[in-house]
Amino acid sequence: MKRTQDWGDDLVLAALTRSTLKDSTEALIRRALLSGAMRPGEIYSANSLAARLGVSNSPAREAMMSLVNKGLLELVRNRGFRVVELTDRDRQEVYDLRRLIEVEAVRRVAEQGVDADQAALLRDLGERTVAASGGHDMVEYLEADQRFHAALVGMLRNTRWTAIVENLRDQSRINGSYHLQERGRLESSALEHRDIAEAVVAGDPARAAELMVRHLNYARP
Repeated sequence: MKRTQDWGDDLVLAALTRSTLKDSTEALIRRALLSGAMRPGEIYSANSLAARLGVSNSPAREAMMSLVNKGLLELVRNRGFRVVELTDRDRQEVYDLRRLIEVEAVRRVAEQGVDADQAALLRDLGERTVAASGGHDMVEYLEADQRFHAALVGMLRNTRWTAIVENLRDQSRINGSYHLQERGRLESSALEHRDIAEAVVAGDPARAAELMVRHLNYARP
C-alpha cells in the first residue's frame, strides 16, 4: 500500500514540476514579447525557443500554446508560432474592451471601499511604477504597471475579471509598448497612478472612473 501511495505522490510531484516549468517558461516568453525581443510577424519554433531558454521542448510548446489562447501568439501549421501583429481594428477592439472592463472595475473598487492594508498596497505599487518610469528598463516599468492594475482590479475578488484585464493589457503591448517612452509620457502616465489610488482610497467612484478613462487614453489607436 505504501508503494502505491509513494507512486501517487511521485506523479503529483511530477505534475506540479511540469506545471511550474511551463508557467515559468511562459513568463519568460511573455517577457520577451513585451520587451520586443520577439518581433511581430516573425515565426519561432518551440524547439529553438526551448534551446534558447534551456528547457525541454514540451514545456516550451505548452507555454506557447497557452500564449496562443491568450491572443499573443498564433500557431502556424508545420512551422511554429508567430507573434501576433495587431491591426488598427484589433487595437481599437482591445481599447474598447479595456474602457468597458477596466474602468468599471476601478469604479466598483472605489464604491465598495478599501481597507487600510489595501490602501497602503495601492499607494506602494503606484510609487513603484513612478520609480520604474525613471529607469531605462521598459519591461521593469511594464511589470510594475501590471502589478498596480492587477492589484487594483483584484480587490473585486473576481479572478476571471482580473485575468481578462491582465490579458487585454498584454495584448495592447506586444506590438509597441514603447510609445509612452517615445512620446515622453512615461513619467506622467506613472504619476496618474497616484491620483487613481487616492480616488479609490477616498471612496470616490466617479472620480476614480474619470481618472481611469484619462489614463487609458495612451492605448487609444
